[in-house]
Amino acid sequence: MLFLIALTIAVLFSVLCAGALKKAPAAFYIGGTLISVLMIVLAQQPVENIIIRKYVIGLFSRGALAGALWMVVMGMRVLPDGSKAIKRLMPIRGELSIFSATVTLSHIVFFGISYIKQLTNPNFSKTADFLLTCVVCAALVLIMVPLTVISFKKIRKKMNAKKWKNIQRAAYVFYALIYLHIIILFIPKAKAGIEGYFFSCVVYTAVFGAYMILRIRKWYVKKKSPESKAWLNIASTACVVLLTGIIAFCSYGKPQNKVKTSRPASKTISIKKNTDTSPTDGEDRAALRLSADNDGTLSTAAGDSSSSDSKSSSDSSSSKKDSSSSGKKDSSSDNDDKDEEGHEEDQEQQDEHEDTEDHEDQSEHKEQREEHKDNRQEEKHEKQEEQRQEVKEPVQTQPPVTAPPEPEYIYNNGTYEDKAYGYDGDVHVTITIENDVITEISAYSDEEEPEYFDSAYEKIAGDILYYQSYEVDAVSGATYSSNAIMNAVKKCLEQARK
Repeated sequence: MLFLIALTIAVLFSVLCAGALKKAPAAFYIGGTLISVLMIVLAQQPVENIIIRKYVIGLFSRGALAGALWMVVMGMRVLPDGSKAIKRLMPIRGELSIFSATVTLSHIVFFGISYIKQLTNPNFSKTADFLLTCVVCAALVLIMVPLTVISFKKIRKKMNAKKWKNIQRAAYVFYALIYLHIIILFIPKAKAGIEGYFFSCVVYTAVFGAYMILRIRKWYVKKKSPESKAWLNIASTACVVLLTGIIAFCSYGKPQNKVKTSRPASKTISIKKNTDTSPTDGEDRAALRLSADNDGTLSTAAGDSSSSDSKSSSDSSSSKKDSSSSGKKDSSSDNDDKDEEGHEEDQEQQDEHEDTEDHEDQSEHKEQREEHKDNRQEEKHEKQEEQRQEVKEPVQTQPPVTAPPEPEYIYNNGTYEDKAYGYDGDVHVTITIENDVITEISAYSDEEEPEYFDSAYEKIAGDILYYQSYEVDAVSGATYSSNAIMNAVKKCLEQARK
């Protein structure tokens, strides 16, 4: 659809501005260059209006208008000789080709910067289609620049006419490479079922195929001068239809409204929770924040464990000391008992000796000894009871453990998903929040050019995790995809806010 709009604009511009372009070509060259620079700048800005972004900026940045202008330039050669159209357009063919080159500048810069970044990015998957596209684009630029330079009248007049004409024949290779460039990009996406690309393959093939067949037809008619051209017209039409049908068959894929890029939603970028190392200046800020939170919890638990271990060890040592002291006391009390018993035996022998001398006082002394013995036994029991009370384990009291106050968080923990519009499709983002920290980000894109999302995703997601903010620098050449990721993260945070 975009190419048909661009082709209509190119035809109208060529017909209506033919006279002005012939009289003041420099004004159109300067105007085309300024418009290209303006569109390059606007393409890097987050333009929210979809119509302006796709149908104004996209006409230049995506090369649709440039391709349509080149189609008009090369299509002049198939017009019937002597017709009004060829008489009006052929005199401005050189000026129109230079103006087309100035308009192509925006497309070259916009995609050229992106391709260079992707080629120098070691994390970007460089497929065969991408590498072939880069080679074709480089060849297109190398052919377009000298052809544009020698199209200026001052340079053309200084060159040999035959030599100039031979160099200009390289334009046919240039036109063929334009079609090859488009087909290499569009057929894989059409086969993937991305909306609009199958139709684009058919339209481009029909237009470029018609030019090729009609150019061959005109050459044949001019050289052979056949009497009847009916069969030639039928054959030409059949060739265009057949070529278009072949490309349509090769590019057809099951239609679908959305397609995920090569980066699935399950592939995430996350920060690791490291509780073994202390924070340093070189570490990731978000990871340090997580590490600080986890270290606090683990250190508290470790402190409790160590304190409990120290308490248990102190208890065990005190119990050992008590047991040893009690053992000593018991042994000393046993020795006292033995001494007392030995003394009692000596006393009894002495008493018996006295009894032999004075038998009359025996009963009286015996009673006194018994009373004395009872008193000593009572004193011994009292001492043992006191010793038992002394060796009793003292009661230990622990202060009440108070839990630290819980931090106040502004976001609810969990996983949140939202989307934001990129260049020409939605970008879906899923984030995981834990204690006000974004720990994981995953995303995929419905955009028609997934390579721009792929080039922006890792840097934007990494910066968001590093700075813990959705306001980070966009990736040059993938501004719309970058802004879509950031806006989607912003929406997810709004969902998670308490």
